[in-house]
Amino acid sequence: MILLSNFVMCACVFGVQKSFGVFFVEFREYFGESSGGTAWINSIMSAVAHGGGALAVPLSVRFGTRPVVMVGGVLSCLGLVLSTFANSILYLYFSLGVLTGLSYAMVFAPSVAMLGRYFDKRRALVNGIALSGSGATFALAPVCQLLEQTYGWRGALLLLGGVTLNLCVSGALLRPIVLAADVVSRDPSPRTPIEPGEQLSIGTSNKESSHHENDVEFERSNKSHQSKRESISHLTHRKHFDVTLLKKRRFLLFASADLLSSFSYLIPYVHVVPCARYRGIDETKAPFLLSVAGITEVLARVFSGWFSDLKIISKLHVYMMFIALNALACFLFPLATSYPALLAYSVAMGTCTGGFRALIMPLVADTVGVVRMPNAFGLTLVCEGVGILLGPPVAGWLYDATENYNSSFFVAGGCFVASLVPLCGLSYLNRTQQRDSVTLTTEQENEPSDVLCGSTPLVERETSF
Repeated sequence: MILLSNFVMCACVFGVQKSFGVFFVEFREYFGESSGGTAWINSIMSAVAHGGGALAVPLSVRFGTRPVVMVGGVLSCLGLVLSTFANSILYLYFSLGVLTGLSYAMVFAPSVAMLGRYFDKRRALVNGIALSGSGATFALAPVCQLLEQTYGWRGALLLLGGVTLNLCVSGALLRPIVLAADVVSRDPSPRTPIEPGEQLSIGTSNKESSHHENDVEFERSNKSHQSKRESISHLTHRKHFDVTLLKKRRFLLFASADLLSSFSYLIPYVHVVPCARYRGIDETKAPFLLSVAGITEVLARVFSGWFSDLKIISKLHVYMMFIALNALACFLFPLATSYPALLAYSVAMGTCTGGFRALIMPLVADTVGVVRMPNAFGLTLVCEGVGILLGPPVAGWLYDATENYNSSFFVAGGCFVASLVPLCGLSYLNRTQQRDSVTLTTEQENEPSDVLCGSTPLVERETSF
């Protein structure tokens, strides 16, 4: 259910967001704005959606993931509906950029953080499956084009507002969970022992245990479980803000690389449709470039997660490989002058983008640990927001200055290459840490362990939120 919730969330959030390339030309012509000015709509939306994760994650820790995500679904609908009354581009900056972007922040960051806490062994694969919902672009882009032609851009936004109300349904599925690692991180002393594999479900019993054992052990374990619950209730309050992450070199290297790659992330999605029209492609065929990219992105996200979990090579090296291929595709974009060539580029764009985007959350979890992952993921989204805020407008201004889209894609490819520099540093630190851990393995393997430090579910809260 957590996986299904994240899949629906990604379909609504990223499917709608990436389909705004269909409205790019309409907004530019209707309001008489430049390409750079029009691109600010999508940039502000994406920047607030990612940068707001630093606020959304602490809110979900404080008030619960369910209410935060469901409120975000309502705000998403409100932002799209209010956009139908727009009479200037500045109005859309607020309604679509700020309000809708903030709603996506309240939905995306807490949902993905919850996914990372529920799954451990197959975290990369599950994250890839969930984020493959963003490939709904292949269905929504033609639908948005049809709605825009039938009802105008105002009617299309109104109908999309109704679609995003499904975010409230996905939020209702996010059942809270408390991990053993949460308790250990707060109280590492052995006075609250946690048996390996133990799971306490409040108000339920372990169905796999025999009735005879339950009857014999009930009196003896009742007081023990009660004391554990009382102890856990005081120990599982996670930090709302964890600023100590900013002192971790490995995390800072990954965050800086994510900022540079995010600068280039949306440039192809925003500009490939206008560029296709600029090169003489029929306006009814151009949106299908986003559809092709969406389909391949779905497959690439799942493949990337599955392949990473095989541990043939590290997740970080798979991540770097897809970024390098994305840079190569951007540098070769000027050669795509015909519709088949643009289709080939869309396949490459979707494959490379889906491949590296699926590994961001698993890499954050591997870098800082599952307990600190929600806060670290929120800070990572802030870095993404800065890059996404600047990328498409800079590309739009380059087009206004040169009247050619090639320079925009060259800049995107250059930032992808630049992001590989801090990733190489992170790879070096990982190898150093791995050598140090091997040295300590012999000393620690015979020491008794009083607590379970993994991410085994310990308590599942069965409350309304």
